[in-house]
This record gives sequence, C-alpha cells and structure tokens, in this order.
Amino acid sequence: MQKPLLIIGNKNYSSWSLRAWLLLKAFNIDFDEQLIELFHPSATAILNDNAPTGKVPVLVYGQDNDNNSDKVTVWDTLAITIHANDYLTDLDVWTGLSKFHTNSNTSNRINSAYCQSIIAEMHSGLMGIRSEMPMNIRATAKIQPSAACLSDIARIENIFADCLKNRSKDSYLFGAFTAADAFFAPVVLRLQTYAEASGIPLQPITKQYCATMLSNLHLQAWQEAALNETRIIKEDEAGELLSVAGVLAD
Repeated sequence: MQKPLLIIGNKNYSSWSLRAWLLLKAFNIDFDEQLIELFHPSATAILNDNAPTGKVPVLVYGQDNDNNSDKVTVWDTLAITIHANDYLTDLDVWTGLSKFHTNSNTSNRINSAYCQSIIAEMHSGLMGIRSEMPMNIRATAKIQPSAACLSDIARIENIFADCLKNRSKDSYLFGAFTAADAFFAPVVLRLQTYAEASGIPLQPITKQYCATMLSNLHLQAWQEAALNETRIIKEDEAGELLSVAGVLAD
C-alpha cells in the first residue's frame, strides 16, 4: 500500500491536526505529512484537491488516476481515527491493545466503549474551553474564563479522574496510550498555556496526567516544531499575552 499522506495545519495552532498526527505516530503508522498555512491563499489548491470540506486534517493515499477510483480520502479527525483502526494498524486504538485481546475480554470492551464515548464528547462538545482557550503552544496567556469554560474544565477533570483512578502515577487514560490520549492532547496544551496564568486551579490528578502527556516523545516533537514556527494567526490568539517561547521569543 502507498504510504498515507496526512495534510495538517500550523502546528502551533491546529489542534485537530495534532490529534490525527499524534494518533498515527502513537500506533506506528508510517505516513508522510504536508503542512499547509491555515487561512492562507497558498493552501487553497492543496485543499481543493484533497479536502472536500476545505479543512485539515485530511488523510489520503492510493493512486490518483483520472477517475480517482483508487484514491482513499479520509477527512475529519474522528473519521481518520476510525479508518486507521480498521485498516492501518494491528492494534486497537480504543484500548491500545491487540485487537484479539480487546474483542475477547469484557473489561477491554468496557474500556473501548468509554474511550469512544469521551472522544465523541470531545469531538462534538466542550465548546467553552475550545473557543476561549484556543491551542497556542508557544504562548503563556491570561484569560477571564466564562462559566461555560470553567464547566468544561471541571468535566474534563472528572473524565481524567475517572479514567486514572487505581492506575499508576504515569499512566495514560486507559493504561496504554489510546485514541483518547490523542484527542485530549490539545487540552493538555491549552491548560499549559492558560490555566496557571489565569488563576484556574487544577486537581492534582489533572496535573499528573498533563505531566505524563508532556513527557510523551511524539507530543514533544510536535511542540518543538510548533516553537520553530513564526506565523502569527490572529484568529487563534486569545487573552493577554504574558510570554512567548520559541523562535518568536528571540
């Protein structure tokens, strides 16, 4: 099979791109990546050729002939996750285990259902934190969170606490790395940018999970790349900027 191509947006800002990229990396799926500039004319031709919605991320592979009959196109991070699980890895992305063990064990099926549910909740909701705390990896910024944003953070902390109870200190949400960790990775980065600077208290178990995620080598690689970006996208800047890291700090 031809190596898949994942088309993504600016790493400092594109939270949905991060989710898809991190999932493919975590499950050892070999792929090429193509980064486009969000909200920039240079991205138009690439998106027109590959992304039916005009948005990233989008995963494509196969032969692009006149009829496009052999080209596989998967858009939307949740769809990419489902497709990767079905066709691109021998592991089960919902549990991080082999598909045989997931299907043959009731406890693993329960974890799989929980994982899928919190991913769907993130995908379709939690708009308070997503709108008021946009991902901005290089920034430390202060905001005045609304009640909706604080409610979302409380809900997220409840999810973390429920998943991590009775697990080891450095555990991912379901023990092994799963799609849920990929989907909540931008939340960890949002909390890093805004929580302390905005006086938003976090539970110890939340801080513990954030530390685990921030030590993930793939997430560190994404952050390093983000810190080397120079473009500022005003649509994705929020709050009072307190400091900037990376090349823009020089």
